[in-house]
Amino acid sequence: MEERVASSAGEPRLQSSRAEPTPNNDDNDLSLQLARPPTPPLSTYVIQVPKDQIYRVPPPENARIVESHRQAAKASVKNKKRPFSKYLIGIAILLVVIGLMIAVTLTVIYRSFTPKAPVFSVSKLNVKQHKDGSPPTYDITLKVKNPNEKMGIKYGSVEDDVKLTFWKKTLGGGQFPSFYQNGGDLNLVHVKLNGPEDQTVPPNVQRSMNDKKPKHQISLVLNFNSPLLLNVWIFKMWSRDMDVKCNFRVSTMGKGTKILNQHCKTKLSQ
Repeated sequence: MEERVASSAGEPRLQSSRAEPTPNNDDNDLSLQLARPPTPPLSTYVIQVPKDQIYRVPPPENARIVESHRQAAKASVKNKKRPFSKYLIGIAILLVVIGLMIAVTLTVIYRSFTPKAPVFSVSKLNVKQHKDGSPPTYDITLKVKNPNEKMGIKYGSVEDDVKLTFWKKTLGGGQFPSFYQNGGDLNLVHVKLNGPEDQTVPPNVQRSMNDKKPKHQISLVLNFNSPLLLNVWIFKMWSRDMDVKCNFRVSTMGKGTKILNQHCKTKLSQ
């Protein structure tokens, strides 16, 4: 019997004479076709769309929420405006009421205190002739009555606004004095007039001046005006211009002059 001795590890391994199968080209092609294709690398793309082409349709519940907030904002604005508007309306009503009260009060005062023109009368006339030949001077005393019982009058003064004439010939000129007169008072006012330098005294007036006894009566006219300010208590109610014309006749232009008759008319501007 033959014994089989195992080959040692150091010995070369005998190759089998049996041929190993070689790979087929068709199998390689099939394996390539069945292999998973490689995945491309990930990339990021930015797409820009114009704003006017972006359309968003919010869900209905969002629209209801927005509408509720809008209504609440409007209500809060109205609530804020209402107290201010009420305040303005209250002020307007108060001003209207005050204006009506003032208008009614002024109407009542105007009707109750309709201004009446002062009453004038010539009380005295004193003519003084100067020895140096200068024009004579005329001292006239007027009585002034304020017919307004509850209204004071302030008389203004206008320079060279008083004239004494005889048949349209100016005998003298002067200034009406400024003074204040209480309601219902009667006052005496003195007016001094100077004769014009460039005019001579008319002959009739000169003869009357030289009379030792009243023989030559003379008719004269006194004209003057004054701005008036009429007040009730502390209120200045009216401002008027006053024109006065007094026609009077004297017994003589010399000593002992007496007022024989007179008529004074006072006119107030509107």
